[in-house]
Amino acid sequence: MWRVGWKILLILVVVMGIFYVMSDRISENEPLESPVQHGSPIAVPEKGQSMGGQNMPRPEEGISLLVGQKSEKLEEKFGKPARIEPSSFQYEWWVYTGEPSFLAGVLNGKVNQIYTSDEIADVAPFTIGQNVQEIHRFTPIESEIDVAIEENVYTFSLNSEDIKNRILIPYEGLYVQLYIDQVDEELEGVRFLSPSTLVKHQPYDMTYLGEIIEAPKPSSAVQTEVDRSMERQTFELTNQLREKHDLPILEEDTKLATLSWEHSQEMIFQKYSSHSEEPVENFSERLKAMEIQANKAGENTAFNYIDAIETVHGWLNSPKHREVLLNPSFTHTGIGVYNKYYTQSSIAKTQELTD
Repeated sequence: MWRVGWKILLILVVVMGIFYVMSDRISENEPLESPVQHGSPIAVPEKGQSMGGQNMPRPEEGISLLVGQKSEKLEEKFGKPARIEPSSFQYEWWVYTGEPSFLAGVLNGKVNQIYTSDEIADVAPFTIGQNVQEIHRFTPIESEIDVAIEENVYTFSLNSEDIKNRILIPYEGLYVQLYIDQVDEELEGVRFLSPSTLVKHQPYDMTYLGEIIEAPKPSSAVQTEVDRSMERQTFELTNQLREKHDLPILEEDTKLATLSWEHSQEMIFQKYSSHSEEPVENFSERLKAMEIQANKAGENTAFNYIDAIETVHGWLNSPKHREVLLNPSFTHTGIGVYNKYYTQSSIAKTQELTD
């Protein structure tokens, strides 16, 4: 009898050992949902007294000066972009991949926003890599901020997490989002926006008095182009973060990209399908089905984020997603985006697997 017991115990130990090795080798995270329900602002009948003070004067130097200027000014300073891509908000993304690297939004021939995480970019009055304590010490930070456009007033409410990692700073005719790395406690990226662009994005909980400003929903054809744009930007932003953390950059892998795109499509169909009780295949099963071999693999997913910038910074400040995003072992990645559903699959290939 005791021999049978020992055999059962031995089998359990082996099974648990295999499970431990597999779970350590392949990591799959729960989808990260945007903290904001975009497109659902609350109308208020009247506006109470604002909690914030007067907006500060606009910076007198740095790339923020280009927001509100004609796109010709952008070209005069930095030349033509490496590529131009569509967005979900009617403006075009001008993608600059040189020094400095940055993204500029252009609508009707005018720059409506600029984002960068490049340490050599002039993001005055801030600097990429700046300590968050220094930012708090020298910058007034409010949890409620008003944006006045003509007769309309839009009020953004920042929660405690926003204050930690997505600070909003108002200037005269300009708003700045500061993306903080909560682990390193440093400024990781900066986005300068025009007032109307901020309202259309609705990156925080928002109430409004007057008329709402919204961008029309893209057609299915345009949305497909936007999805491809978000895939490229997610890939580039990921590698920018990895370089800043002294990690090897990832190579693109077409099979991983196909796997990721199919998973993003599956997630959205699962959400709106009447057969939602059907389980989604786990990551290891999907890797096996695509005949993708890897020594180690990890997958991040997200949904309802407005763009690649918000998605990647969301992953960075979620502990488990951060482990995948900044895993030093990974060598290849593939990104698939389907209508605001993001999947990023990464693997570690050995030389033998690569050959």
